[in-house]
Amino acid sequence: MRTPDNSLILIHGAQHGGWCWRKTLGPLRALGYDVHAITLTGLGERAHLLSPDVDLNTHITDVLAMIETEELNGVTLVGHSYGGMVAAGVTARLRHPTVRRLIHLDSPIPADGDSIATVTPFGDRLAQLREEFDGVGVLRPGDAAAMGVHGDDLAWVRRRLTAHPYAAVTTPLHLPDGWDDGVEQVYIRCVTGPEDQTRLGLDLSRVDESAGWRYFELHSGHDAMIDAPDGLVTLLDKACAAESAGS
Repeated sequence: MRTPDNSLILIHGAQHGGWCWRKTLGPLRALGYDVHAITLTGLGERAHLLSPDVDLNTHITDVLAMIETEELNGVTLVGHSYGGMVAAGVTARLRHPTVRRLIHLDSPIPADGDSIATVTPFGDRLAQLREEFDGVGVLRPGDAAAMGVHGDDLAWVRRRLTAHPYAAVTTPLHLPDGWDDGVEQVYIRCVTGPEDQTRLGLDLSRVDESAGWRYFELHSGHDAMIDAPDGLVTLLDKACAAESAGS
């Protein structure tokens, strides 16, 4: 019988907010999880807090504050896209056993000193996309259709995307030696077909199943929580099960 861990912190990607997990919250709670869908500073309903000081470290602090105020322990962090950088930073600050598991959802896998600008193949173009908004450098919302959402969902996402603080994609991530010791590592790759394996150009060479990583694939667009919420809930539940990858 599988015994799931209880606390999940869902960390959204760039230009999104906690709203993007809406379709998954009820099903996860029905499975018995204590779910927290955070919105990072300067994004979503917290867009009014955008300032020149908001960067990756601000977002790491957002999650640290949630863990502290909710008195959580043994948590599973789910980092989607840019949120994977945040999740790694939180893990490095708290380590095991406060963080039990790190689930990378279609996200980069960073090393010490990396930023989104260095771990994504389009990173060298980000500086060209930078704009000034009320004195703050931002990246304007991208094409929601490219994130794999459709129909009514596409209009819904387009209405809710917000500008992303540019400093957050250039801040180097500090990951000291041993930062993930004892932390279970899981990768969920979103694919729409065989030709889509490297659609985002992410380097998955650090996903090492021989070192204990667990790897899953989900048939969905990049915004899996919107495009394939039921499938994502099933995989998150499986990833959080206290059993081996081969069970």
